[in-house]
Formats: sequence, C-alpha cells, structure tokens
Amino acid sequence: MAGARAPLLHELLHAAPAETGARMSDTLYRRWPALLGTDTLSRRLDWGYEGPGPADAPPWEDMLAAALSAPDAAALPGSLDPIEPIPFEEALLPFVAAARAGLEREAGTALGICSPAARAALERHLFALLSVVATPVLGSAFSLQRALAGSLPWLPPRGRQNYEAFVASLQAGGLRLLLADYPALARLLATVALGWVQAHGRLLQRLERDWHRIVATFGFPATDCQLDGITAGCSDPHDGGQSVSVLHLSNGRRLVYKPRSLEMENGLAQLLDWAGRTGFPWPFRTVALLPGEGYGWMEFVEATPCDDEAAVGRFHARSGGLFCLWWLLQGTDVHHENLIASGEYPVIVDAETLLHPRPFPGVIHQLGPGAGYGASPEDDFARALLESGFLATGKALDLSAWGQAGDGATPFQVASCQAINSDAMTMAHETFHVVPRPNLPVLHGQPRQAAAHAGAIVDGFTAMSRLVVQHRHDFLTLLDGFAGCSGRFVARATNTYGLLLHAGLQPEWLREGPARGVLFERLRQAALAAPARPACWPLLDAELAALERLDIPRLSCRCDLPAPCWPAPLDQARARVAGASLPDLDRHAAALRQALTPQTVSPRHPHPA
Repeated sequence: MAGARAPLLHELLHAAPAETGARMSDTLYRRWPALLGTDTLSRRLDWGYEGPGPADAPPWEDMLAAALSAPDAAALPGSLDPIEPIPFEEALLPFVAAARAGLEREAGTALGICSPAARAALERHLFALLSVVATPVLGSAFSLQRALAGSLPWLPPRGRQNYEAFVASLQAGGLRLLLADYPALARLLATVALGWVQAHGRLLQRLERDWHRIVATFGFPATDCQLDGITAGCSDPHDGGQSVSVLHLSNGRRLVYKPRSLEMENGLAQLLDWAGRTGFPWPFRTVALLPGEGYGWMEFVEATPCDDEAAVGRFHARSGGLFCLWWLLQGTDVHHENLIASGEYPVIVDAETLLHPRPFPGVIHQLGPGAGYGASPEDDFARALLESGFLATGKALDLSAWGQAGDGATPFQVASCQAINSDAMTMAHETFHVVPRPNLPVLHGQPRQAAAHAGAIVDGFTAMSRLVVQHRHDFLTLLDGFAGCSGRFVARATNTYGLLLHAGLQPEWLREGPARGVLFERLRQAALAAPARPACWPLLDAELAALERLDIPRLSCRCDLPAPCWPAPLDQARARVAGASLPDLDRHAAALRQALTPQTVSPRHPHPA
C-alpha cells in the first residue's frame, strides 16, 4: 500500500535524476534547494548518485503486508514488562508478530537454541527499536484523539481508558489508515522489522554452526548450545540494522558477537602478543577471538578493580604502550566505550579504526558538518594526540579513553515519554546523559584518573616506542600481516548522524518517501560548493543510503590500498615506523606528558612496579 509513495531519495536519484522532482510533492521539491543552498539543485541532480539502486521486489513490502494482516497479534510471554513499558508497545504488536514469523523462517532449526527468555529479550529489543521510530507520529495521533475526547494529559496517570481506546482504534483499521498518511513511516517500520529478522537469523545460524569451534576456542564446557538470554543492540546499527550482541549461554558464560570482520582485532592481538614476547615490561592481556567470514566471536571482557596502587600504575603504563601502537598504526576513535579496565589490564574491545585513512587536504571540508577534528596539526604526533581518542579534545564533554569517569550531561536533547501508555502520556525532550563506562582503573571503589598517572603513561609509551625502534624489522614484518584487512573510515561524528536521524522521524518528514533523504542532503552543502564533483561524492552517497535505512553509516575501506580521498593507511604506518628515531621519540614523550599535565589531579604517584 505504501510502496508507490515510499521510494527513498537515493533510489529515485539512481533511477532517473532528472525525473526525481516529479516523484516529490511541490512543497518538498521547493524545500530541497532551500536545504542545499541557493542555485545548487541542478548541480546536485547532474552529479547524481552512484550507489546501489532499489530491489525489484523490495522485501520490506512483504513485511508490511504481513504486519497489516495481523492487527490483533499477541506478544510472547515476557516481551512486555508492565513495570518498564515501552511507548505504544501494544500498537506495534503487528510488526513484532510479523517479524517473529520471519525469524522462524530465517533461523530455521537454529531458533531452537533460544530459551523462551532469550526469545522474549529479542522481541523486547524489537519493540524498543520500533517505538523509537513510531512514537513521534503515534504520539501526535494519540494527543489529537485524546483532545477530541475532551481529556487532558494532566489527568491522574493511572487511567488507561483513552490509551486503550486509541490502541483499539489502531487494531480496528486505524493503523492502516495512519500509515497511508505516513507512507515513509510504514516503510521504516517494515525495514526495522526486516533488519531485525535478518540480523538475528544470521546470528543464530552462525552460533549453531560454529558452536564446536567456539567451545574449543573459548574453553567453554562441552555442552549443547543453548541461549538463556541475549543483550542486543550493544553498538550503533550498521549495514541493515546489524549491531553487536552479548550472548548469555546456559553454561553461565557470556560471548560477544560482532557482525563484521575481526581482522583489525586479530592484528592488534598479534602486536600485543609480540610486545610481551619481545620485552615490553608490562605484558598485555589479549582477548580470545574466533574470526568468521565477515563476522566474529569475541571473549566477553569484564570490568574488575585493581588490587593495589601498583596495579593502577601498571594499568596506566600499559595504556601508554597501547597509545604508542595506536599512534604508529594511525588509529582513531578509542573513546570511553572501546576500552575496558579489566583489573590492571586496559583492553581495547573495538579496533576497527586502526589504520584509519587520513584524507587529503580539502576533503574534510567537502564532507561538511561534523567531519574531522577541526584544523588538524601538521605535526604527525600532535595529530595523534588529537585524533586517537585517548585524550580529551577540549570539548565540553569528555568521551576519551583516558577521560573523566562519571555521568556527563550533553548539549543534546532526546525524545522521552512521561506516564508511558496511560491517559496522561506526554511526549517531551530531555537532556541526554552519557552512561559511565569502565574505561578507567578502579581502586577501593574509585576510578583513578589517567592525568594523575602521567608518569606511568609516558613510561609505557617510551618503553613501547623504543621496543619498536629496537626491533624495527620484526615490527614491519608484523605490519605486513594487515595487508588485505578492511577497516572503517569515520567520516564525521556519530552525534551528527544521530541528530539527523532523530529529526527525520518527526511527522513532517514521514509523509512521503524521499523527504528524509532531502533532510539528510544537508551533509552535501559543502561538497556542492566545489566547482566539480568532489572525490568524496561516493562517500556522501553511501551515507545517504545508510541514513535512509536508519543505519549509522559504516564506510569500509582496505587499509593497504589508496583511495581517491586518501593514501593507503598501511603505507603511512610503515613510513612512520621506518622513520622513527630515538630523538623523535623523546620529543613525543615530552609532548604526551605536556598533554596530560594540565589535567593532573595529584602530582605525585608512584610509577609502575
């Protein structure tokens, strides 16, 4: 029903750019150049879109039809929690039921490894995903129906009469009518449900197939594969709604599933193992990995406290060694979520931004809002201090790996509901708070700040850098092992994508398919100021396609190959290692100490034993 009015902007541009305007309302077509900038629309259409086009028979249409054919579907026991309700969960049951049937087909016999609790957890995750997408429109419709009934939102919150009447009206055909008014919302809900089916069907099949190798790799008891629970959505969604999951196994163990290659993590583990064998004074803890083809399994790393002050010092010395490797291998994005303090061991659990591309001058400007870190320093090491993610960048909110622990208020607002699923339910916005992460070592219940242990960090950096110079040939041979590995190019700050995705869920952008894409075109403003189509245009195309399907864009790239926008990162790393000298390393150690010193809390702490 919504297919004819729900084509996405990148699909229209792929088919016939010159005819794109004819598939939009006059209002939207006038709004497009207003967002792009004066006199840029014709250039935008001429430069087109080079990504993949639409499927001949979009599978989301089948999911939508299945959902609308089951308006009175039931929930699995445990997927709805009256203590912690999800906004409009009863209204979203048709999509959950259709996805449940899809998962049964997709996973096949592998679904049998899920306990009832695990299946309920998966469905509850889907309810939450769908609710985020649907609440702006459903909230507006509910407020209108409540007002027409003569009710006010500040009535006692225990009442549910108006809310239940609203849900009943949706089940009686109102949902179909509402989605006819918002065809882009219909497509998004079906897309989310379909992505959930495909992502988790794939996960379960891989778990069943790999179980014997998992048992051998991670030292699990040789029992049957059985899932007692699953924590889904542990990362941003990429590539069709896929995200990291933590599996709770019946043997009492936990296992991390990553729906992407673990090539970078595997390469990092080999470097850390080499450092320990070659004489680095504070050997690292390496994480057990089982790589698959385009996915992988990872040991679950638990945050634990340090035993004593000396262990805190050793933690920071090791983190200084990690920073050295991150600089040498041109890594970035080691924020507070990617490093876990496991006792005296700092453990990096996400290494996909090792060997990160450094775009040619001008490319960052053409990428536009949220790209880069401002004016990048010319000095290579100063740039690493800024871009690695280990140190704070001077912004109001510190999300760095060595950053302050605690609950941080951000400048961003997120949608929230009060008195959920009652007659008094209201939609509002509240300040987004960053959840504290276990990225710093803890002693006696208190996180120990990196700045107070600057000496230990510099000691670790110095020891690692001198080890690499002393064994330069061996280290360069290890770098050869990264040839052919794929990493990720982080084009811009994730919160830039998040703000656009949030804005695109407001009702005004959901009445026709291309509307959200027009909103996302704001990312092209700088590129359209170029006299000719810039080299970064395909990256912008990939971002548009990802955002239109509600993904945070994940731009994959080979680390050993140059691209139109950057030289090969692996070649740059080799040159950095080959050119490292002891005088340079001393200068870098001093720069690192200076970068840490302004944040120093206590000037005297013992160096690691």
